[in-house]
Amino acid sequence: MLARLIGIIAFAAAAAASAQPAPPVRTGGIGEEERRALESDARYNLKLVAANRAGQYVSDVGVAAARMAGPWLLADLPPGRYRVVAVYQGARQSRDVVVGRGGRQDIVMQWDARGLR
Repeated sequence: MLARLIGIIAFAAAAAASAQPAPPVRTGGIGEEERRALESDARYNLKLVAANRAGQYVSDVGVAAARMAGPWLLADLPPGRYRVVAVYQGARQSRDVVVGRGGRQDIVMQWDARGLR
């Protein structure tokens, strides 16, 4: 797969095609208590934060085969290069990221009020 560069939006389809399980993914982050609980879970090495350009969190962002249940998405991925793809109100964004063996990579994606980049 082209230097393991794939989109999170395609994880489920890629996993099904290769007979490998989809990586563990958690979404949420509504409220301070839920964000603290997500942040403390060290097994996830990628964090996506979705917000509008005013800095307010947004949810209902399309990633993987589902919608984000809050403004945060955490994923546990094998080390490699990935293209993170997210869709909010019809507008698609992507970011390239390298996930290593240690630590967590953070990505922030922002949309304007209508979801357009």
